[in-house]
Amino acid sequence: MIRMNKPGYDAAGVKPGRAAFWGGTDDNLYETGARSTTALELRDFGEEASSRLPGWGKEHGRDKGVEVAATYVMSNTNPTGYPFIGNNSHTGLFIIPDDGDPEGRLLYDPSGHYKPREMGSGDALYGPEVSPEDYLRYHLAGGPNVTVRKFNTTPEQEAEIQERIDRLGGGGAFDCTTNVTEAIRGIGPFGEVEKTMWPVSLDNQLHSAGKHVGGANDLESLRRLMAKKGRVGADKIGR
Repeated sequence: MIRMNKPGYDAAGVKPGRAAFWGGTDDNLYETGARSTTALELRDFGEEASSRLPGWGKEHGRDKGVEVAATYVMSNTNPTGYPFIGNNSHTGLFIIPDDGDPEGRLLYDPSGHYKPREMGSGDALYGPEVSPEDYLRYHLAGGPNVTVRKFNTTPEQEAEIQERIDRLGGGGAFDCTTNVTEAIRGIGPFGEVEKTMWPVSLDNQLHSAGKHVGGANDLESLRRLMAKKGRVGADKIGR
């Protein structure tokens, strides 16, 4: 149903030559009736909507919505054995493109000990050697309390995260969560993240914000999570 002006009245619902006082628009001056939408109107609407989508979607030849890569935050909250640290074991981050291109993979493990080979500057690993399954398996060896949360991010947002990673570097002995929060906070789905040095605190923030589109805590659920294609505006599918 589309609202239409009655003949003889302008768009504000006022008859020409007569002033409207106190917001004096009369709802009775409008008609509500069925109106068919022409093919031309549909085409114009579609072109307008498409023009507002990020240009990178078209550049990749996608015509079924805008697929995005995903940023994953891993929180290891197993007991550390140190009373003053508690369950705050480790935080890491990885980015996996939805198109499956292994060259676009990134793993950031600041202050970490996961070394499949000599990591690049800033304890970051790029390319085909990034294995999220192997990274999760490494942390699950210390206990079951490991959570991976998936967030839909655009190429622009991922580029900004990578820029920050390059600037932050690997950090000191206990900088894993501090550096991860600094790399992501204020960007896209991480807009509400506040700086913290504690993995438990960061994971609680991410859970409460509800911006993640899924979660995993074992290898099988991680594989399922990674297989789901992300799209801009996707609803969250799990916690």
